[in-house]
Amino acid sequence: MVVKHDRFFAVSAQDGSMRADGPDGHGLWWGDTRFLSDYHLLIDGHEPEAVGVQVEAGWVALELAAGALRIRRERYVDAGLHERITITNPGSSKAVADLELSFGADFAAMLAIRGIVPLPPPPQAARAETVRGIELRDSTGSVRVTEVILRPPGNHHRLELGPGERFELAIDVLTEAGPEVPTFDLGLDRIRNVYREWSADCVNYETDNIALNELLQQSRDDMRMLCDRYPTGIYPNGGLPWFAVPFGRDALFTSIFALPMNPQVARGALRYQAAHQGKQVDLDTEEQPGKILHEVRTGDLVDRELWPGILFGTVDATPLYLCALANTLDWTADTELFDELWPAAEAALEWCATYGDPDHDGYVEYSGGRARNQGWKDSDDALTHTDGTPAPLPAAICEVQGYLFQAMLGMARKRPELKAAAEELRRKFNRDFWMPQERFVAQGLDGSKQQVQALSSNPGHCLWTGILPQARARAIASRLVSPEFFTGWGIRTLSSRAVNYDPCSYHNGSIWPHDCAIAAAGLRRYGLAREASLIARSILEAGMAFPGRRMPELWCGTDRAPGALPDDYRNSCSPQNWAAASTFSLVTTLLGLEADATRGRLHIAPVETPLWRRVEVTGLHFAGHRIDFAVEGTQVKFGKLPTGITVTTA
Repeated sequence: MVVKHDRFFAVSAQDGSMRADGPDGHGLWWGDTRFLSDYHLLIDGHEPEAVGVQVEAGWVALELAAGALRIRRERYVDAGLHERITITNPGSSKAVADLELSFGADFAAMLAIRGIVPLPPPPQAARAETVRGIELRDSTGSVRVTEVILRPPGNHHRLELGPGERFELAIDVLTEAGPEVPTFDLGLDRIRNVYREWSADCVNYETDNIALNELLQQSRDDMRMLCDRYPTGIYPNGGLPWFAVPFGRDALFTSIFALPMNPQVARGALRYQAAHQGKQVDLDTEEQPGKILHEVRTGDLVDRELWPGILFGTVDATPLYLCALANTLDWTADTELFDELWPAAEAALEWCATYGDPDHDGYVEYSGGRARNQGWKDSDDALTHTDGTPAPLPAAICEVQGYLFQAMLGMARKRPELKAAAEELRRKFNRDFWMPQERFVAQGLDGSKQQVQALSSNPGHCLWTGILPQARARAIASRLVSPEFFTGWGIRTLSSRAVNYDPCSYHNGSIWPHDCAIAAAGLRRYGLAREASLIARSILEAGMAFPGRRMPELWCGTDRAPGALPDDYRNSCSPQNWAAASTFSLVTTLLGLEADATRGRLHIAPVETPLWRRVEVTGLHFAGHRIDFAVEGTQVKFGKLPTGITVTTA
């Protein structure tokens, strides 16, 4: 059970309890530091039983039972954890019980809890009673402190409740001592207003499919929960519980997916990444001039210089930054932003041509570092030859060359010579990566420039970038929707024919919604609407099938069976930002939206889908305007169009 607002988030069991030794990162976190590691509500010495849950944007209510008593725990996060506990006696006779609350803080680092760094969690905090409640201080001598405010005071209460009577207490857990806190209702109303404003700022899709509407609403709310505010604007973080920090490629794909929904996400991400772009060569962090970041961490390990604050170990974020900048211009016509970020774009282009291509063969490649593989499939076994052996490094993976192709075309608006360079890359790519016998794109070229002939989902990204000729796109499309890849719940990351195929692996047979959304968009780009809509429908139906209509990071690549649900991947982040954003990309694909905002032209070409008969679109972002229209089947009906905007339909 997770709640989050900006850089604060809380993770607990379904009953609201937190255990430091749990596997799911329980606790109240501020960035990468855990300020509350244990939290227990005991009734007569026992934790109540969870019997129900209610979830809204930024808020959760847990329903519990303890003998004759019923307990409601309402919770939200805002610069700390805030909870209201209401204990009710619904019975016909008096109920007597002892209530006790216990708290602990270990101020542990997220990376230590995950086992990534070989450091034990810090010792338990020193405890002191205060007028307002309990103070927990880091016993290592750090200035970190957790204050627990209890209203009414005290963490032990004797309850004597007659029929229908109730007892209520409020708990505020703060990451510093002293600040005044509002009442629970006032604080909760502030959080709800954040989501009301977010909803108003986003496009609204209302279909005649209630379950799909719920998925879209949950995805919209999850995206706001996973965004943090910085001086550069709003930034879409990774996912909970382990990745609630800025990532490079994740944020860029999230931003691209969300452009018609809310372009402020892209503006904030692009500005943040420009502000933290590589400036120097650092072998430890893999920083290089012009390179876009991979991951940002804060907290004790960074303060003690035991872990870098920014890691740059990714090969794809830099060309993707350029793709996102060009896509943002296409949807917003925000030439001021484009000009503002042009120095970052030039530095990124220079990185692609130099540090990203050390042997000057025209391909961006990686040699490994803290992570052996540095594309989006970054697990150690995600790039192998057909016999299952790891592909020797350095490696040039197919999708990154596609990103570079799209990036150069996008940046040719200011540097026209890049168009010829992009066409030369396209020619070479189709010579070196195409596998004639398989009629498919190789996953990459290894350190000996030999094809990595694994049949993977990566070529779906190449479709999105437009680097392939039409005939080859059709060949890839037919393969991706065949039983070898397509399960009914999406596209597997690796062919079921592969020797190392495992449907429940992280990258060798699982299904990732963002991966499928990119492929679906690519198929639609090539006019392959049937295949695109099949994939889009499968992912959206999977999202509707998961608990709470929440799109998870990934699921297992087992075949869909009648009446069965998608096969859950145990360690999947949920919520996860590019998964949530993928729902909006898939709707964009089904509606056939194509934007050319600098010319004021929007194209809409909806396909018929069993997902809906009718969809009303309110407040679509395009060229600095909000556009309303409705779709029935393939027919489009418009509201009043802004001056200077031309909309065409199929």
